[in-house]
Amino acid sequence: MLTITTIRALYPRGPAEHLAAFAAQAEDVLGRFGITGNDTRLHYFLAQIGHESGGLTIMQENLNYRAQRLCEVWPSRFPTLASAGRCAGNPELLANTVYGERMGNRGSASGDGWRYRGRGYIQITGRDGYQQVGQRTGLDLEGSPDLAFAPEHALVVACGFWRWKGLNDICDTGNFGNVTRRINGGLNGQEDREAWLNKVRRTLGAPVPLDEQPDAPDVIDIQRRLRDLGYVEVGAADGDIGPNTRAAITRFRLDQGLPAGVVDKALIKALGLA
Repeated sequence: MLTITTIRALYPRGPAEHLAAFAAQAEDVLGRFGITGNDTRLHYFLAQIGHESGGLTIMQENLNYRAQRLCEVWPSRFPTLASAGRCAGNPELLANTVYGERMGNRGSASGDGWRYRGRGYIQITGRDGYQQVGQRTGLDLEGSPDLAFAPEHALVVACGFWRWKGLNDICDTGNFGNVTRRINGGLNGQEDREAWLNKVRRTLGAPVPLDEQPDAPDVIDIQRRLRDLGYVEVGAADGDIGPNTRAAITRFRLDQGLPAGVVDKALIKALGLA
């Protein structure tokens, strides 16, 4: 269960009202959308919204760019500084220019690009996105797009996006990069997304009860082998399967295509310790 303490540890700079609403709704909402069906789905979800929202601190897309940055982000639309000058420092004009006649938006004069700019924990964008997520959440996001980042709705909106994109099925393949591709269209920001995933695993990695752990010498062998293989989050080889060791095991199992679990015969064999 995600408690307020856990949510605050994951997203310490998030606004208090969002942290409180997230914790209060997590069990029900994440369960309804199947995200707590296994650890991989939950970890991938928490990592992706961590990246997209800057740890629940960015609720609306920042479209206030300098001309040079516009040329870097949209080189085909702004091939020169002169062509970018009109939209530089003008977020509304920029949104209507780059998002007009895309993602279900009408032409630039309609204002849809600005009206349906990125919002919420996962930055839904475009009229089609607001319609599709609205249908899956029962919210009139098309008519009231600011609902997407309201504390009482932001979590269910992110989950509605998750369902719309069919992300649980992709999570179940263990391919975090493909989850990013479905959200973003590419691997933009993947290094930061991976860092968020590691943080989620460290934070949520509950210790294994002492009476369920292998003998300490066996655990030390596992920890040393993981560290030798580059899973440095394991930390000290202390013979205890705590949060850091569990995080390393989780990542190793995903990388090896092993089913969810902690220490079992499959893990021992994959580590070459049989």
